[in-house]
Amino acid sequence: MSPIASLHSAEREASIDLPVSDLVTLLLIFSQAWESDNLWPTSRRRIPLSRSTLLKRMDMLGFTEQSFISDFLAYGTEWVRDLSRGLTEWDDPEENYTAKESARYLKKVLKTGKGFQWPAWSSESARLARDLVLYWVDEYEAYPRESTVIRTALMMFGPSEPVYVSVLQQALFDLTPGEVEWQEDHFPLAPSLDRYRSALAWKNTKPIVLVEGSFDCKAIRAAFEIQRPEYMDCLSIADFSQGAEGGAGGLRRTLRTLAQLEIPNTVVGLFDNDAAGVEAVDLLGKDKLPNNIGYAVYPAMEFARAYPTVGPTGPARVDINGRALSIEHFLGMDCLMQDDGELFPVEWTGHNRRLGVYQGSVVEKAGIQSRFEKKLKRARSGALEPADDWTSLAVLADFVIQQLCAVAGRR
Repeated sequence: MSPIASLHSAEREASIDLPVSDLVTLLLIFSQAWESDNLWPTSRRRIPLSRSTLLKRMDMLGFTEQSFISDFLAYGTEWVRDLSRGLTEWDDPEENYTAKESARYLKKVLKTGKGFQWPAWSSESARLARDLVLYWVDEYEAYPRESTVIRTALMMFGPSEPVYVSVLQQALFDLTPGEVEWQEDHFPLAPSLDRYRSALAWKNTKPIVLVEGSFDCKAIRAAFEIQRPEYMDCLSIADFSQGAEGGAGGLRRTLRTLAQLEIPNTVVGLFDNDAAGVEAVDLLGKDKLPNNIGYAVYPAMEFARAYPTVGPTGPARVDINGRALSIEHFLGMDCLMQDDGELFPVEWTGHNRRLGVYQGSVVEKAGIQSRFEKKLKRARSGALEPADDWTSLAVLADFVIQQLCAVAGRR
């Protein structure tokens, strides 16, 4: 089979042909990290991504480490046998020699059985990845699933090594819907992917993140835009511009509705880490949602374990995790700090009888959000100030990625 794409290092002379046919999957995984041959000029610029980022993107899209491992456990013995005998198609004696070396190495790795995991990057593990992919190119009837081919090929490169995919222009042309007109200097990738994404199975659809309100959407989008841009196009964050129902109760009802509609996407609902959010998550645990739908409260924060609060008995510093932690507490200390150096306090507003705890919310929400809007505007214009704090939003973005990978991995 003639490969239609190849992986390249952006730092050294290292590349490998990819025996894949699902071009849409390949482009979704690699986002902007691609280029085409020069049959026609293109305005798209190559933006390499590190191997570790690409593997995480695969996890988010549902092409998980678990399926990769299951393929090696199912077919590894066969691959060892074929590599060890030296394939006749490999006329170069040196190629056959390295294949036999890789066979011995793979056999040793497979002895771990269900504990199998790809070995840490080394010259041996990189050679094994290369030889396996070369074998799959020549013996295409022995293919594992294509996600395994791509993950294996990526193992040729170091964890932080920038990688991009080169795609034949003819393959891109074949992918393009007939009604989309080619421009002389531009390939219309986005319309092609949007159309094919809607027609393909769940594995080629974006995972969906649902939250309690419109400002939560804005904050999480900003977290990815500023702190984790390499994953920004890998997920869809709910849009409340059409008047969607908000709050913990509204989000719980939305998740239950999606379960009844059999939505195929990976879906994760994220609640405030307050009493209402904890209660909603507890109730969802009894709803028996399908495996593709997950939910969680925002992660507990260390600084929130002794946070200033006000109530009927006066001011006190208490743990607000699980009682009053909201999206505002992830916007940064620069947004939460008052002029006198104290944090804007949480005000207790009611008692949740079911959980037996008080519910509260931070005061001056509008002012906190306004400060964040100004900080976000500075970040987008490249005029960041030394006091601008994005630490908590980076934590939140990583938490979102973790939740999406966990749900995608159990499907």
